[in-house]
Amino acid sequence: MASAHADLAARQRSLVAALVMGATPPAGVDRRRVEIQALALLRKRSRSVAKRHPELAAALGAGCWPAFHEYAKAAPPPDCSAADAQAFARYLSSPASRENLSPEVRRAAKAILRRRLFKPGRSSALRRGERFQ
Repeated sequence: MASAHADLAARQRSLVAALVMGATPPAGVDRRRVEIQALALLRKRSRSVAKRHPELAAALGAGCWPAFHEYAKAAPPPDCSAADAQAFARYLSSPASRENLSPEVRRAAKAILRRRLFKPGRSSALRRGERFQ
């Protein structure tokens, strides 16, 4: 019985990895259906980031989805959409991405990254010289 539970748990972990990280789905699972669902989850993730920071989505315009898709290829989903938005803004601010972006997009990404530093309760930590990652 314990072996069956362990096997099921391993298959479930494999399925989740296929859905969110592009891993190979477990044997017996329809690969195409997993790809379709993985794309749906990725789009949901991008909409969540766009809803959290509409100024960035507006600045990117039609390029929002392709940019997010490129970012997400190498970025497994973090714990929440706020962390995802921060990571996406860091990705857009990286030297490789920054070259191809409009000044409006760069400003929006920088604004998102600055907001993280000045959340309530962080100002005293900043005065003490603490760093936030």
